[in-house]
Order: sequence, then structure tokens, then C-alpha cells
Amino acid sequence: MNKKRIIVLDLASLGIGEAPDANRFNSVGVDTLGHVAAHAGKKLEIPNLIKMGLGSIRWDHEINEIPQVANPSAFYGKMVNRINTKSSGAGLREMFDFDTSLRTLSTMDLMSEKHINISMISSFASYLENQDDTFSLQVPNDSKAFVELSAQMDVQFDGLIYCQPPLLKRLSDEDNIDAYANQLSNIDAQLPNIIEDLSEDDLLIVTSSFANDPSVNESITREYLPLIVFNPLNQNGKSLGIKRSSAAVSNALVQNFDIDDIKRDLKPNFLNEVL
Repeated sequence: MNKKRIIVLDLASLGIGEAPDANRFNSVGVDTLGHVAAHAGKKLEIPNLIKMGLGSIRWDHEINEIPQVANPSAFYGKMVNRINTKSSGAGLREMFDFDTSLRTLSTMDLMSEKHINISMISSFASYLENQDDTFSLQVPNDSKAFVELSAQMDVQFDGLIYCQPPLLKRLSDEDNIDAYANQLSNIDAQLPNIIEDLSEDDLLIVTSSFANDPSVNESITREYLPLIVFNPLNQNGKSLGIKRSSAAVSNALVQNFDIDDIKRDLKPNFLNEVL
């Protein structure tokens, strides 16, 4: 059964280890999550992400501070951007652009054309929200982002709610590993409130549109990106494996809201695995 509402929490800059083509992007050895965890040690407190399966994504290269769990509450896997550029905006475009039978446009544009509710909560005004039906709210900090996310979840009961808290991205740009670890812990502490507000008709996707390892002198790093999908009706989490494009998110949205005009088998995708 498809979901009425999907919430995407974009922890922009959070990578989880070098991508297969890292050498092409001056990113050999990068590992945002691993390096932050090693630096912060026990100061990094993310029990909710661990419970959802963040550590289980790294089963083949476990992070001591972020262990695997036997029964994760969410589905977990990783994605890798396919686009041949390093900008943060390019990762977001790949996550939400979509090819129709006639043209290429963002999934948000396509949803808007079908009069499906869309809300964007972020620090930027994006070309992705250029349709009249899209509600966009710029937020200056993470506290405001989570307040507005909660408020929007209280009034919007269908469609897409996208939220990108801005501080992780900012701290990664500043190479501030201590503050990055602290803020990741703060974000983790918000997850129970978000989950508590979910209904049976919701799906929560926690991911990242790009990576930026604050321990290296490189503005954007080429890494795998986390993919955690929480379904209130199915909390027996399993591995989603590797999705070879972050367009897996876009494809899941298009399939869930049934807005593909020619009914293709959209890949990469994960929707059928989590329902």
C-alpha cells in the first residue's frame, strides 16, 4: 500500500565512506561519518540513528562508535551520486530530477503539476520550488528547521515534506569536526519527536544529498550517502543494499504518488522493499 505522505530529512554533507569513483574527485580515503566518529569518540551520541540501522550500513567496515544492531527499526542502505560534478546543488538535482517521456524536470515540478502538496524547509530558495503549489520556508538554523518541520507535519497530511537542516553543511565547510559531531548528536535527538508524529500513512527517509568530509581540505567529497527509510507499519528493518544513483529517492516518490506518465519500471528504487 502506497503512502499518503513522505518526509525527506536531508542531512546534507553526511557521507559514509569513499565512493567507487573517489579518485576522480580527489576523495580517496574520505569518510565523513568515520572520521567524525573517530575524532569525537563518545561525544558523538546518535543512539536513534544507530537503532534505525546507520551502523549496519557499514557492516563491511564497521565504525566502533556506531555499531551494527541486530534488529534495526528502519530499512538501511547507501546511495552514490552518478552526476559528474562535485557541487552540493548537483547532488540535490540528482536526488529530485526526473525524466518524463517528453522532457527532464524535477520531481517536485512534476508533483506540482499533478497538484500534490509539496513543502520545502531549508536555508535556500531553490529552483526546485518554482511552482505555485509549493510551500517554501527559508530557515536560518537547525532549531528553526525542526520547529517548522513539526509545524508542517501538523497541517500537511499528504504529499512531500522536504527538510534540510542547514548547520551540518555549514560546519563541514568550516572543517569544524567537534561542532559537526555535536550537531549530528543534536539532530539525532530530534528523531524520536519526528517518528512520534508519523502516522501509518507516512514514510520517513533520512539521507544526504552530498558529502563533505570536514577532516580533509576539499570542499565537496565523493562518498556513499546514507539511505535510511522508516515505515511505521514495518519496523523489521533490512538491508537495501547499494543504489547506484541518488535518483532512487526521486524514483520512489514518483512510484509512490503514481505520477509517471508511461508507467515504467523505475530503477534504482527502494519503495517496494520498504512497504
